[in-house]
This record gives sequence, C-alpha cells and structure tokens, in this order.
Amino acid sequence: MEKIKINPKELYQGCMFAAIIHAVLVGEYPELSHEHSWDGFNYSMNNSQGCRATITFHPQCVIAVFQDSQKINLSKNVYDYINNMPKDILKIAEEEALLYVLDNINGETKPVITAAFWGTWDELCSNQSWDDIMENGGYIINNQLLSHKDSLIQWDDYYGLNDGQMNLVESLFERKIIKGETEIHLNAEEIRNLHGEIEECEESLRELNILL
Repeated sequence: MEKIKINPKELYQGCMFAAIIHAVLVGEYPELSHEHSWDGFNYSMNNSQGCRATITFHPQCVIAVFQDSQKINLSKNVYDYINNMPKDILKIAEEEALLYVLDNINGETKPVITAAFWGTWDELCSNQSWDDIMENGGYIINNQLLSHKDSLIQWDDYYGLNDGQMNLVESLFERKIIKGETEIHLNAEEIRNLHGEIEECEESLRELNILL
C-alpha cells in the first residue's frame, strides 16, 4: 500500500468549505444542486461530467471512493481497489461510502469505483499511487485540497461571489469548524445574501445543520 500525503483534517475542512459555498450560491444555480451534498458524515460530489465521489468522515476513519465513468474497468470489482482495507474500515465502507457509488451493471446493482483511499484521522493510504487516484476520479477534489485562500479563489471563479456572500461563507465556515454539529442559525442580514431559489439554499444549508 502507498501512503497518501493528505492531512485528513485539512481535507475535511476543504470539503466543508466547498459545501458551504455551494449551499450559499446554489439558489442562483439550481441546476447544480446535485454537485455537493452532505448526508450525516458522508460528503458527496458530482461534477456533472461523469465523475462522482463520496468521502465518509466517520469518527473512527476516513474513506474516499471515486467513480469516473470514463475510466470504469468492468474486469475489476470494487474489492480489487480496496482489498487491503482493514476489516473494521471495510465494514464502514460497505455501510456508508460504497452505497453512494452504486450502478446497474448487466442488471446487477453494485458499487462501481475507479479509485479509493482510506485510513484514520492521522494517516491515509491506498492500493493506488496518488497520480493514479487523481487520473481516475480524484481530480474531483482538486479545489478541496488547495489552501483556504486558493480554494476560495477557485470557487469564486466557478460561482462568482459578491462581497456579502464572500463574508457569509467565511463566517459560516469559521462557525462550523468551531461548533461542529451544533445548529447554526442565520440572521436576517445573512439571509439577504441568499438569492434566486432560496429553498435550494435552505435545503443544502440544512444538510450542514445551518438553519434559516
């Protein structure tokens, strides 16, 4: 196995930041509502171009699975990618992350992946090299792996944030990292920074335990 040189805590923060920006801006881009979502401790992405991924931020471990539709190898099954995964982590993967990458293959519904990594909150590893992971779906988390400043630049380029939205996402991110799963409530001034189909924002924010 190869060690993956990613800090799991920084990865979590990068994913949380991406999801908060998405939740604040999705009202203006409802057609992108499927691109980021949180379900418990599972964070899922879909780039609308055939690549999707889920990262399970379980209290005991971190599991990332990627599915790039252009790189699927039907001669392999999911366990070819994760055969060195410890049994306790494998059980969590089967109950969580792998349920988000199901596909119908020849009439059988099963998880289909093209890359994966896993480990504890201290260290991550994989059967694949980092370059192989990135080439087979890992690129979908490029922005989440950047420094906070560079990540904001990239997401701003993607969504186009005004100053009020920029301040809101930074404030929500700081509060979310500090408060964890504790509910966060937006005040009236903050809500005024949500535009378009506000119900889309409300739904995505609720997934993060951020309430209007």
